Amino acid sequence: MRHLTPFSRLLPALGLSLALLPGCYSRSDMKTEKGAVTETPATTQPAEPPAPGSAAPAATPAAESNPQPLQAVNVFLEVSGSMEGFMPKTGASGENTKFQQHVAQFLSEVNRSSAARQKTFFRIKEKPYKDSYQGISGTVRSGIQQPAKSTDIPSVLDTLMSRYYQPGTVSVLISDFIYSPRNAGAIPYIKTDIADALSRSGEHPDLAVSVYGYTSDFRGTYYPALVASGKKTNCCDTEIPYYIWVVGPADAVRQFDNALLEKQPAKQAHFGVTYPQPTYSLLNKFQNKGSWYYGDAGASKRNADTYRVVAVSEASAQQPVEFVVGLDLAGLPGQYHDVAYLKQNLKLQGVDTDAKLLTVFAATDQTRTSSGPESRFTHFVKVGLTRQPKAARPLVLRLQDQRPAWVAQWTTKNDATPAAKTFALSSLLDGLERQGEDKRPIFELPLTLQPAE
Repeated sequence: MRHLTPFSRLLPALGLSLALLPGCYSRSDMKTEKGAVTETPATTQPAEPPAPGSAAPAATPAAESNPQPLQAVNVFLEVSGSMEGFMPKTGASGENTKFQQHVAQFLSEVNRSSAARQKTFFRIKEKPYKDSYQGISGTVRSGIQQPAKSTDIPSVLDTLMSRYYQPGTVSVLISDFIYSPRNAGAIPYIKTDIADALSRSGEHPDLAVSVYGYTSDFRGTYYPALVASGKKTNCCDTEIPYYIWVVGPADAVRQFDNALLEKQPAKQAHFGVTYPQPTYSLLNKFQNKGSWYYGDAGASKRNADTYRVVAVSEASAQQPVEFVVGLDLAGLPGQYHDVAYLKQNLKLQGVDTDAKLLTVFAATDQTRTSSGPESRFTHFVKVGLTRQPKAARPLVLRLQDQRPAWVAQWTTKNDATPAAKTFALSSLLDGLERQGEDKRPIFELPLTLQPAE
């Protein structure tokens, strides 16, 4: 989050108590602008962490078709000077920015949504101030009347975690997420500052963060992250990034994302969110090759929704076998629908077999309107093999959780020249990843490969 003047830049946390940082706010001073203390949510004990050594599941059970509404959604909009260009004061022409159009619509959808029982809105200046939906929407539409001199990302995150982290509750933060260290020597600690802020109030094993990235035209003064770069007036000829972060327990973040943020395109990155296992099945009459059939018990006598066993009658280099697995990824975020991401990160693991993943492709109008079972799936995976299995052997389709390529593309070490990039974005997101832990796969889908009877 950029600052108006060089003198208003704050020191990063660097292990100091946030209550002692000049220009920051502590956990206990979340007040309305008139000085009235906002209501503190009731304290709820966090869920028990898994027992030491126990394995976490790769995916959650199937989500309920009609989940219960979230307990609360708290929306925070940064209104510091660096955000004025996204929300310029309305001129005679009545023009507005893409940010104003998008965020005003998003706030309206949150306010009207039945996905949460309680919605509360805040403006983040030097500290968050409670606002109304009408007030915060008016700020987005008409411009920031009194921009803040400074905000501090670790302080904001610490407040969200210490005051608003509750079961069934998410905090939604709208900002340019420019972390402005006072000097270049603090840059290597950005990751540490973010990680510390998220854990300072205690460990939360179910913590998840979803990051959605957008760009907008920008009309105002542009403040680079580093002091030496100097501000730019009458900016900009290029679009500038802004972000929506959703912070909370994994199940609540997943539910909010699905209800309110999957409706329009955005760049995405998800940390700690778990998802239901997708529906999947072998398809024996769709783009297949060679001699094989469903080996599931009773497969010929039932109309099964899913088939998982490939029984191979014959396979060789001269007579290869190819089979297709249909996947329904509709319950996953858009990031995991992207074919390029799937081709890079979806892996096939087998035992004593030369089976390999040949290609991944998305559904087409033809497959969606087909009368066959392929119409039920959003994506397809083609697998090939040339060696007859000697006995039943396991196969697993596993989608690895890897950082999407756009994060590196949107990251810059020097934002002196306005561009569709964010200073130290990769370092910020590094702070969201749990250190020393293996990443859980997004899903694991078991199959069986066996010789024909």
